[in-house]
Amino acid sequence: MEERTRGPRRDTRTRKPMTPQERRNLLYKRWRKAEQQKVDAKELRDPTTCDMVVFDLELAGYAEDDIIEIAAIKVDFLGRQTAVFRELIRPRTKISKRVTEMTGITRDMVKDKPQLPEVLKRFFAFVEGSVVMGHDIGYNDIMAINLACRRYGMKAFRPPFLDTSRLILRHLSREAVGGKTGLAALLAHFNIPIHRHHEALADCEATLLLYEAVAKEIRKQKSHP
Repeated sequence: MEERTRGPRRDTRTRKPMTPQERRNLLYKRWRKAEQQKVDAKELRDPTTCDMVVFDLELAGYAEDDIIEIAAIKVDFLGRQTAVFRELIRPRTKISKRVTEMTGITRDMVKDKPQLPEVLKRFFAFVEGSVVMGHDIGYNDIMAINLACRRYGMKAFRPPFLDTSRLILRHLSREAVGGKTGLAALLAHFNIPIHRHHEALADCEATLLLYEAVAKEIRKQKSHP
């Protein structure tokens, strides 16, 4: 009988048990991946004409789910504004100096404001099953809200959504918009004025104009392939 060649011996030593922190990190990564997939499944991949809610968040600067402002504008299918939502929120941690410099939001402005779970309930009622829209919200804003929902034991926020950043990358390419897909760079590329960048309500207004410009460009490309 031919002698069989043996492969390398398996290491049968017991693995070092995970620390509580390592286990928390692993569970978080698994949750985040699964949640991102559920959020992505609700993305509308082409521009559409419908009633929608444009929204934007500002964060305190130390934790991804520590939201200090939610602003939103409800628009009808003709793009007319029908309602506005804007609330400041008392943070769970504190506001970083950099965030105060960018947004103008100070600790004094939020110290007597409601906490996040209360404001999220009102925001969810405002959205009320609408399509939501924003810039880079698929990876950032919606996930920040869902991190907060996870923390506070609230139902996850998974609305159908349009994301101007994803629409550009899917239909136009970076080169077609000057190489950058950040909100400020895109507003400059499409000659859309913004007077108060990193102020949530102003960013909503600018993003609505950006969406209209991007949708127009996509329609033009489809009609002249």
